[in-house]
Amino acid sequence: MEQEIYSYMLSIGLRPNCLGYKYIFDLAGLSTRGMNILPLKLNGYVLLAQKYNKKIASIDKNIQNCISKAWLEGDIDSLYREFGNTIDISKGKPTAKQLIMHICDKISSK
Repeated sequence: MEQEIYSYMLSIGLRPNCLGYKYIFDLAGLSTRGMNILPLKLNGYVLLAQKYNKKIASIDKNIQNCISKAWLEGDIDSLYREFGNTIDISKGKPTAKQLIMHICDKISSK
């Protein structure tokens, strides 16, 4: 399961050198193993904050930066084909919740 998450995250332009990458990876892993990570700021981010001894705001910011970097440096046409109407119109990219849930759906459907 972890290899599938890793491969899929790379395929959509998320890069392991971003600090938020490991947070997204962990959240996707927790969700695919049946843990309730939603709402992210009350469940998922709290679990990560405890695991990594970080503040919830720091985790959120790092995840947002990782997503932004993928949208700035990735193949936009592929990203729009992959995410379609899950993209937040006002931001031009998916929210953290949309991205993580999309990853989980893709991994679960394999």
